[in-house]
Amino acid sequence: MSYLDKLTVSKRIIPAPPARRKAESADYRREKLIAHVEEQIELAKLALEGRPLQLQRKRGHKVVNVKPRLWWQVDADGNVITQIRYNKIPLIIKGRGSSIEVGQLKKLPATYRTVIKAIKAGELDRQIQSAYRKSRP
Repeated sequence: MSYLDKLTVSKRIIPAPPARRKAESADYRREKLIAHVEEQIELAKLALEGRPLQLQRKRGHKVVNVKPRLWWQVDADGNVITQIRYNKIPLIIKGRGSSIEVGQLKKLPATYRTVIKAIKAGELDRQIQSAYRKSRP
């Protein structure tokens, strides 16, 4: 008797697992942008606390510190101006421009939370789609 004769063989088919994500879906692009905005909130909190602005990323089996890309700048008067970016492309907000004038740095996390609400409501879907198309070859 062979080893394979000991097994119970059937004609049932095991379906392939569903794809982990759909890169083409609007929900995926919203989630991606929200994650990046939340990252900027964490960076703003670090800046407010006076701590170094560093993020940790997993590279292979190692966790390394990386210098983050900040979406905001502080001008000479201490006012903060920020942009919302998707794939490094600034999004046009309400057809008026890509910059948001925040005021003081302490208001930046609240501004980003408002942006997250707008993303979840789908108010930036057209701009995200446009930036997605621009970033693809």
